Amino acid sequence: MSATRGHLLALGALVVALVAVAFGVRDQVTLELVFTFLLYAVLGQSWNWISGYAGNISFGHAIFLACGAYASGVLVTAGWSPWLAFVAAALAAIVLAVVTGFPTLGLRGHYFSIATIAVAALVEACVRVVPWLNGANGFELPIRNGWSALEFAGKTNYVLLALALFVAVQLATLALERSRLGFYLRALRANYAAAASVGIDERRWKLLAFAASAVMASAAGVLYAQDTLFVDPPSVLALSVSIDIALIGVVGGLGTLWGPAAGALVYVVLAKGVALHLGGSGKGYDLVIYGAIICLIAALRPDGIVGTIVKAARRRRGTLGADAFAAEAA
Repeated sequence: MSATRGHLLALGALVVALVAVAFGVRDQVTLELVFTFLLYAVLGQSWNWISGYAGNISFGHAIFLACGAYASGVLVTAGWSPWLAFVAAALAAIVLAVVTGFPTLGLRGHYFSIATIAVAALVEACVRVVPWLNGANGFELPIRNGWSALEFAGKTNYVLLALALFVAVQLATLALERSRLGFYLRALRANYAAAASVGIDERRWKLLAFAASAVMASAAGVLYAQDTLFVDPPSVLALSVSIDIALIGVVGGLGTLWGPAAGALVYVVLAKGVALHLGGSGKGYDLVIYGAIICLIAALRPDGIVGTIVKAARRRRGTLGADAFAAEAA
């Protein structure tokens, strides 16, 4: 069985399981956690395109989430269909990715990371003073119901929409791994000088990946706004939001197909699930537990959850191959 077929079967099994959960579970809190898991898996995968496959670690990815959330807020409060927000958000995210990525993607290592923090802070400052974005007050979306309004009384349809977005992003990433763009990004990550010497234009290909990742994050932003019905700078533009997105990718495994999903699962179970039971105490036990798990994973498994599994599988295949060669030689 080829690796691609295995990934598709795994994705199909996950879709069946989550559809069953969406229709079979009546607890709205549980469904909200599933929705959050899928949303952050999409955000983690979008971050993974530029930070995992291309190797440019970003701490400002929340600006693209904000593109979607604010596109929804602006259009819905003006009386337009929220479905148009997906298009508006994608266009805004592409423009923002090109404008911010062209001067910063040429930076290397921590210089790029610092630049993304500065860009995110600049975007947040601009949003707070632009009148038609309602400044620091943000938007409170009107309460409606139905597919045309993209608002629902329960969480089932939100889970289905997030699942559809997750599947689309996973399929796009699977295609990326086997495309020219994917090969170029991995070559640039491994050795940009060697890649440039054979004619790979670093800024061009990374800018393309950056724009694609921005579109994915913006779509997640639209769903976020339609679920919470409230958008303001702290909720979608805070540095902590970008760090959460980055942690999901790092914990799950950089440059892997299933890493962001694994990281999102850890994030939801520990940061969100534990907070529901312990966060109300006011003692921050949920943050302590989540932080401790992050530190343990970073110290003991720096390749992330999926990265560690992939490396172990490769070592096993290498051992089996060596044993087979030795047996033939004997």
